[in-house]
Amino acid sequence: MRFTTLSYFTRKPALIGRFSLLLGLFLLLFSWANSYAQNMPQVAPRVIPQNGQPVDPNSRYNFSPNQGGRTDTVLPPSTQDRRIAHTQSGLASGRAPLADPSQGLATPGDWRIKINSSAITNGDVVLLGEIAQPLGTVMNWEELKMRELWAAPPQEGKPLQINRSNLAQALNERLGRSLASRCILPTSLVIQKGGLLVREDDLRAYVVKSLTPMVRNMPGEVDFTDFHLPEYIFLAHAGQTVQLETPRLTAGRVGVRFAILEADGKVLRRVSGSITLTQWVTVPAAARPLSKGEALTPDAVTFSRMNARRLKEPAWDGRGGPWQMMRSVAAGEPILQSDLATQMMIRRGDIVTLVFRRGNLILQTQAESLADGEPGATIAVRNLQTKKQVFAIVKDSKTVEIN
Repeated sequence: MRFTTLSYFTRKPALIGRFSLLLGLFLLLFSWANSYAQNMPQVAPRVIPQNGQPVDPNSRYNFSPNQGGRTDTVLPPSTQDRRIAHTQSGLASGRAPLADPSQGLATPGDWRIKINSSAITNGDVVLLGEIAQPLGTVMNWEELKMRELWAAPPQEGKPLQINRSNLAQALNERLGRSLASRCILPTSLVIQKGGLLVREDDLRAYVVKSLTPMVRNMPGEVDFTDFHLPEYIFLAHAGQTVQLETPRLTAGRVGVRFAILEADGKVLRRVSGSITLTQWVTVPAAARPLSKGEALTPDAVTFSRMNARRLKEPAWDGRGGPWQMMRSVAAGEPILQSDLATQMMIRRGDIVTLVFRRGNLILQTQAESLADGEPGATIAVRNLQTKKQVFAIVKDSKTVEIN
């Protein structure tokens, strides 16, 4: 039997090789798994009973499944430090969301440095104070703002754009990760050596100051809202100016355009923007629902302040009359001039008195109105006796006259 078995393996040497290969792979996997288990970070157990209070595993609290608690894990301090470092790195490189500075800072010590989207530098080296402003109380800001960052653009009066990624990298190198992590970065930074910078706030004040005198003659009250203006305008030198070209002012969206002028008055370029002009007017409105044909009485009229853009046609000015409604109007709805017709008006189909006047001769007869007409209007009527059509002037709601 032994001879037979040995003879079998002698005749099948390939089986020995396959068996050795499988055994080697198994031992290799077992060795790798054992090494991985020994190098894993130790995790301290934490016991949390039903009341939600964590319990120190080293205390005398004896956890038992019957006590209704559960076990959780706490990451070791080294892992927490790696998380903090990763978050700070993300903030500095722009990969993590930044807090909105308009929402304020949580504590007096939670200060930030806001990097502007545009800046002017006057030296050969860009300083932190030229491109940034502190948010909160930065104890050593007077020293930090003099920190040198990088070389200024080589050519004066020519803006240079730096994208967010390069800006974050440069701040990390010049300020260090700790300080750079407190910087709020724009989408990009445009910087110019020398010249002047006109920011959006300056343009907004310029627009309001320039357009306010132009709207004083407009009825009602006028507000300027929803500004969409250039974020910045660079001027190559102090001799260049920005001039607002006079727009056509109407209620609603108004386009504005700024011309950049050279010292000799030549227009170098133009940039556009827009604002919303809201005109508030006080107009007569229905104090209650009004029906078509109803006489308009003082108790049925009130006054309402509304946006002029809601008025598709001119509103009634409150004068004239007596009036009657030409259409139904809901309570609170403005009363337009086209909604009213004088009560002295003649309607088509009305039977009226046709008066023929020449000198001392006056003749009267009955006629049928062939059109609507207010006093003073000329309308066609049909003489009921002769059946002829003539044109007469409306005198009142019952009389027309031929001169």
